Amino acid sequence: MLTSLDETLHHQAPLTFDHVHSTDHRFYDRQLMGGFRADGEVAFLAGITVFKNMNVIEGFAMVQHRSQRQYNVRLTRQLRPMPDSDARIGPLSLSVIEAFKALRYTLEAGDYPISLDMQFDAMLPPRLEHPHVSRGDGRLHTDYLRYNQLGRISGHVMVEGERIEANDWFGWRDHSWGVRPGVGGFEPMTGTPSAGGVASASRTGGKGLFLVHAGFRAGRFGGAVQLIEDGEGKRLYTEGEVREGEGDPIEVIGIAHDVSFKPGTRVFDRMALDLTLADGRHIPIEAQSVGRPWVYRGGGFDGGFTDGEGQGVWRSRDLLFEIDSYEISDPEVVILPDGSRATPKHREQLTTCSINGESGSAYIPMFVIGPQPRFGL
Repeated sequence: MLTSLDETLHHQAPLTFDHVHSTDHRFYDRQLMGGFRADGEVAFLAGITVFKNMNVIEGFAMVQHRSQRQYNVRLTRQLRPMPDSDARIGPLSLSVIEAFKALRYTLEAGDYPISLDMQFDAMLPPRLEHPHVSRGDGRLHTDYLRYNQLGRISGHVMVEGERIEANDWFGWRDHSWGVRPGVGGFEPMTGTPSAGGVASASRTGGKGLFLVHAGFRAGRFGGAVQLIEDGEGKRLYTEGEVREGEGDPIEVIGIAHDVSFKPGTRVFDRMALDLTLADGRHIPIEAQSVGRPWVYRGGGFDGGFTDGEGQGVWRSRDLLFEIDSYEISDPEVVILPDGSRATPKHREQLTTCSINGESGSAYIPMFVIGPQPRFGL
């Protein structure tokens, strides 16, 4: 099927733009954007994903309110016939106002308890991460790219009729595409069980997962770093960059970490990161958690749809809504709509941070999955 994109000179395969070169059913293309008030008491997160080989488009919007409740709206429908723009699903839309500089997510009001209109204005250029490629049992299970970016958020959210203005909130976004476990349908068993819960766990050969992905801005310093280790502490992935003022990015070549957990949980309270830069400097980051970590299950991750089958599964030709909310007053245990208790593995934390005495904010996903002897877990 031809779309207006096929009028451009950007083809990279002998296919129209409504197809991708990979035949892997898990191929996805996703934009996420989120932000939070400085105290962490109010936050939003929204995303739209296209699964071209599953003929599915999905979207979600989530709002955390007063660190007590997370409201979730999930949407899905058949992708084809594919429109010229894939940045809308029902009342949820993403507008790229200016590439890499300004974006806007809108969830129009409807028969659900939240709506939002939030604009992201970049405060740092995007960071293209090193490629994420990994094999297990002779099979390529991970092959995707992602760029991430920090910015300022302005606009408003509505929660149960209460309007909350956003003015210079800390924000982040990421755009990733390719193939990764846990999206687009089933994940075959090939002999080695995953550490479970999140896509990156498949890299560790069943030895648990410790992952930190920090985007931060404090005073003149800003940047993003990422590390992945197995449960025994073996480092599998390190990447990142730091910018000072308007200077050029400096690569991060080493990351040391010291984590203090909230008692009885795998959720961190404080985290210290010591970044080694390519120019020989060390940048110390002190982070303090605020609010509650995101429960990504609310967006369809971790089998979060009602059918438990996860992201990218064909569910409906026409637009289908799922609307629910979680009680999140406990730092780790989540009360689901049916009253059951869960401890989701995919948690991403809001924080304040400081660098050399200058204060700021950071967004720090941290996954601690499986046996972690060094932490006593």
